[in-house]
Amino acid sequence: MIKKILKIAGILILLLLILVLGFFWRDAVSDKYDISIDAKLIPKFDQVALDFIHQYNGEKSLPIAPSALIDINNDNIDEVFFGGGMNQEDAIFAYRDHKFVNISSETNLPKKGITTTTVGAVSADFDNNGYTDLLVSREDGLHLYYNTNGKFTAKIINTPVNEKSNPAGITVGDIDKDGDLDIFLATYLKKELMEGQTIFEDYNYGSTSELLLNNGDSTFKSITKQAGLDYVHNTFQGVLVDIDNDSWLDLVVVHDTGEARTYKNNGDLTFTMKENPLTKKFAYPMGLAVGDYNNDGFVDFMFSNTGSTLPRFLAKGDIKDATRFNEKWILFKNEGDFKFTDAAAEAKIADYEFSWGCTFADMNNDGLQDLMVAENYVDLAPNKLFRLPSRFLIQKEDHTFVPTEKQSGVVNPHFGITSLVSDFNQDGYLDMIWTNIDTPSLAYISQGGTNNYVQVDIKDNAASQGAKVTVETASKKLTDWLVSGEGLASDQTALLNFGLGKETSIKKITVNYANGTVFELENPAINSVVHITKERELQQVMADTLSTVEE
Repeated sequence: MIKKILKIAGILILLLLILVLGFFWRDAVSDKYDISIDAKLIPKFDQVALDFIHQYNGEKSLPIAPSALIDINNDNIDEVFFGGGMNQEDAIFAYRDHKFVNISSETNLPKKGITTTTVGAVSADFDNNGYTDLLVSREDGLHLYYNTNGKFTAKIINTPVNEKSNPAGITVGDIDKDGDLDIFLATYLKKELMEGQTIFEDYNYGSTSELLLNNGDSTFKSITKQAGLDYVHNTFQGVLVDIDNDSWLDLVVVHDTGEARTYKNNGDLTFTMKENPLTKKFAYPMGLAVGDYNNDGFVDFMFSNTGSTLPRFLAKGDIKDATRFNEKWILFKNEGDFKFTDAAAEAKIADYEFSWGCTFADMNNDGLQDLMVAENYVDLAPNKLFRLPSRFLIQKEDHTFVPTEKQSGVVNPHFGITSLVSDFNQDGYLDMIWTNIDTPSLAYISQGGTNNYVQVDIKDNAASQGAKVTVETASKKLTDWLVSGEGLASDQTALLNFGLGKETSIKKITVNYANGTVFELENPAINSVVHITKERELQQVMADTLSTVEE
């Protein structure tokens, strides 16, 4: 009788636990925001075949699965790189005949072996040969795959991380304007050394990230200490981008169980940390979206967080002063001169759920950047029972966001890491992939629409990484940046897409390069790919011809 009572009690406790967890896993905005939206603004997608299922070793590997978009053969159509887990090779896919096919062997993608996990990836042209290369991070350091005419050859980079640090996300850019790409490598404590996931106030707990300066000969040296970036904290990723429009690439760093840091590039290989809304506070910023969501010409940042999913008293861990803890999604609205305000509440995104990688992109070509946010944590037990949808948030004219993942057809039932966005079928509308860990990745092709657009190709080399591109029409001024590392341990397309809405012409495209040079192109064609490098060469030829005639 007692055993029967205990069994019943156990079942009731389990049901109560499930009920409580189910409450916390509810739709976080159902009772907080007005999520009405004009149906015309909601893009629709069709799912297409993509046969990649990431294999995750929870005992030995970090809970991230990297991916990157890379135009391997210069046809302005991205291929997709997926990093393999332990006991799994990396893979590259191409969109052909309305599906994604594995082309790893066609590209001579090097074998990584089964003893390491790929945890980070970016694409950029390191050797300035006109073809985009691939840089990946693993437990054993950085591997650079040089691309020559669509074929890869591997080079191991001497990666000076300390013995307790595991490489994670990567961002690249020319921090000293010397014409070659430098690397900021985020690192995370090795899995076997991790003591918990809610440790905030142990300032000796964590790893040390590295700033690697390119020597100009395909070798790199650490300048982390002299640059003022020597700290101890678990870091998923960072992004090099010009925050204050002074043409020097600054640095945003995402600390898990910590703060998001913003560093100013002083122009002398040193960086100064600048105060922001998360300085000396605590959160779980993991994903990082980069863009100009409010079209004011300044780069803004969105950081994912644990959100409403976990009870606050559990999520705050060892934090003594709970007022310093922020579990909500975070949106740094750039006011200029390294001044930020957290606009997440006014943008109606603060109160969402546990999230991972995030991406800004204009998915309906109306001239406003939308927001994709991956969800579900592979190492969180309740996620085995309760799955979040991953968010596909469309921006309205008042700069608020509305979830449309169900209407758009892109609900993600798996363990999401990030979204990737690119125009795979060349119709001018961005398509999307959910990169997932320990579960299948999912691919979607947009059904398109009637809005106009322009796509800007500025190449993917040292001069272009971090470049600011502005498209000006009669009534709009749209801005975006070519950066590496947006999302989570991933890399987005280098072909920048600008939605024009019903605008029928473009007055001017301006490119502010990271080396300080500026290029302007007047009256480019809409609904086309504008190749800035070719336009620059053409203008130079015309200028040289005119000079010769005058002489």
